[in-house]
Amino acid sequence: MIFVRALFFIVASLMMSWTWAETRLPKNLNEQDRIRALQVLGFGSASKVLDNPYPLGGYTGVEIGVTSEFIPIEDLASLGNKTTKKGEFNIYTLTFGKGLFYNIDTHVYFTPFMQGEEIQSYGGQVRWGFYEAGFFPLTLTALLHGGGANFSNLINVSTLGLDLVATVAMDNVAIYFGGGRVRAIGKFIGGPNGITDTQETIEQDLVENHTIFGINVDIAKMFIALEIDRYVDSTYSGKIGFRF
Repeated sequence: MIFVRALFFIVASLMMSWTWAETRLPKNLNEQDRIRALQVLGFGSASKVLDNPYPLGGYTGVEIGVTSEFIPIEDLASLGNKTTKKGEFNIYTLTFGKGLFYNIDTHVYFTPFMQGEEIQSYGGQVRWGFYEAGFFPLTLTALLHGGGANFSNLINVSTLGLDLVATVAMDNVAIYFGGGRVRAIGKFIGGPNGITDTQETIEQDLVENHTIFGINVDIAKMFIALEIDRYVDSTYSGKIGFRF
C-alpha cells in the first residue's frame, strides 16, 4: 500500500508539472552541424546519477522516482537552415531501482507516453559500491550505464558510459562528484522530410569525457537529488523519489 501511494504521488507530481511544447529541430545539417547536434542532444540525454550513489543493497531495496532534465539548445538554433526554437528541452522520466546484492544495484528509466515534447528517452545503469572508508564517510561507486533517446523521429541517439563517483555523506545529506567517459551514436534521418543536407540517413559517433556534481537530501523515505553534468555543454537535472 505504501508503494502504491508513493507511486501515485510521483505520477501526480509529474502530471501537474508537465509542460507542452513542440520540438523543432533544424534541417539541412552538414557534418559539423550533426556533430554539434550530437554533442548537445546525445550527451545531454545520457543517463544521470541523480541519487545517493551508495547502492540500494540487498534483495529488499526498492526505489521509485521521477526526474526532470534540462538540455540547453541555444546552439541548435544556428545549425543548418536554423530554427526559432531556443531555450531548453525539458525531459521527464520515471525511474525504478532494485538492490541486487549488498553493494550492487540496478536502475532503469523511461519517458512516459504523456511527455509533451516529441522526445522519448530510456535506459538503465548498474552500480557497484566497491569502497567504503573506515574513518571517513566516503564511498566510491562505479557506474555502467546505457540508454537511448528519440527526438521527433529525426534524431535517434544511443549512449554508453562508465563513471567513477565519490560520495561524502553527512547525516541525511550526500554530496557526490566524479567523472567518466561516454560514447554517443546518433542516427540522423534523411529523405525529403529528414534533416541531413544529403537527404541520406547518416550516423555520427562521438566519445567525450565528462564530470558530475550533485547533492542528495534524504527526508525520511523520500529523497531529492540535484545534479550538474558537464560535457561540451552543461545539463541540469533533478529528481524526487522514495526508497523502501
